[in-house]
Amino acid sequence: MKRLIPLLALGLSACGNYSNEDLDFQLALPQDGELEAKLPQAISVSDSAEYYVITRKVVTEFNAIARALVGLVDKVRGISPTSRKGSQRIWGPWDDDRHPGWQIRVLMDRVDNPGVPSGFNISYNVQVRSTQIAGAEFADFMAGSYAPSGNARRGQGEQHLYIQNMRDIGYPVEDFDQLVQLDLCYQTEQYPMVVHMFAQNQDTAKERQITYDYEEAADGSGTLYFDITTDRTLSSFDLRFISRWLGSGAGRADAYAVNRNDLLAGTDCWGPDTRATLSWRIDEGAKNSHESSLCAFAEPTDLEAPTCGPGSGQR
Repeated sequence: MKRLIPLLALGLSACGNYSNEDLDFQLALPQDGELEAKLPQAISVSDSAEYYVITRKVVTEFNAIARALVGLVDKVRGISPTSRKGSQRIWGPWDDDRHPGWQIRVLMDRVDNPGVPSGFNISYNVQVRSTQIAGAEFADFMAGSYAPSGNARRGQGEQHLYIQNMRDIGYPVEDFDQLVQLDLCYQTEQYPMVVHMFAQNQDTAKERQITYDYEEAADGSGTLYFDITTDRTLSSFDLRFISRWLGSGAGRADAYAVNRNDLLAGTDCWGPDTRATLSWRIDEGAKNSHESSLCAFAEPTDLEAPTCGPGSGQR
């Protein structure tokens, strides 16, 4: 998969100090690494389990998207707002260094919400506008919100990236290939923590929809749900992977053929060294070694992904 999210060059510069009232806005922004999947091994060996290698590749893609989304708003963390209007903070507008003829600004609003432990939500928007069109209004490049729990660094949030909207107004989005919109939601207030990503691509794309769901436990174990299309057999499968791992690194991944009533198509288990302890494929009967005692996990009993918001677990 091509890199979906390039960092947006905001061209920000320091402009004063934060006030105490600005801290709520700072704390609402997810930090680098906070929404990333933690697969223990960073490097595979030459004979790593096939499904471990696939899992590691998808984790890398997942983390790149999470890191870039955080980067879109993280650049305002170290500088004070350009202006303050009651419960609103504004950074910019600044000229877009990457795209002459465009300006960028960031808005953040604090909204009272007695239904959450902190008593408020924070919403934020990254917006662009053309400087070549008289009276052009700002349009949302990205929108997000965050509801803190009792711990300011823990809570529930969401982010939405509106690429087609940018195409419609002429903003350059060539780095985003065929992406139409990317939606992310997360909850970090308690374990297991959950991150959900959904990418909608243009109708002409090979993969029109891509979904990732990640769940992280307090002991360092994790689960990643993801869908891919493969042609490793004569007839292609739309595969749904459920990949799970322990804090030690041992893990298991199961692939289900979605277009064949969720038929189990393959399983790999691996030890802490990432080498396969079990490998089974539906089309390779003579080669299969399928002994469940060699796996760190039993076969999943539930193929549904965890949720972090209304409908976020639907596929």
